[in-house]
Amino acid sequence: MTMTNIIRYSSKFKRHYKRVSKDPGWRKVFHDKISIEITWTKQEFISFDFVITCLEKDITIPKYFYAHPITLPKKMIQRLKSTFGDTYTKIECLELHFDGHNGDHLLIYAKNTVAKLVYLLEIGTHSELF
Repeated sequence: MTMTNIIRYSSKFKRHYKRVSKDPGWRKVFHDKISIEITWTKQEFISFDFVITCLEKDITIPKYFYAHPITLPKKMIQRLKSTFGDTYTKIECLELHFDGHNGDHLLIYAKNTVAKLVYLLEIGTHSELF
């Protein structure tokens, strides 16, 4: 039996999610299905729902989403460690692209595999987040 991760949301993520979920430019992330090859069969998913399910069930996110490590400011890392409740545990900070490698719809999240926690930090475009 696999344990699921607990998903938590930063207040910044909640604010940005509320805004982008109403933005027509984000329709493809929240409403349109994309075709993803999983175990050699093509399946259709809504990007946002699929990614959240992968994070929750600790399933490897397909390469299509280009999940890659990013460096967060030291202050934010310390705050995350405090949130996770363990200042010694390694926290993995990642960014993924909902619409493929060159896409501009991003999710920034932190993972603590020991505590089985995923913390959604930000959602937005490159220009909004960086």
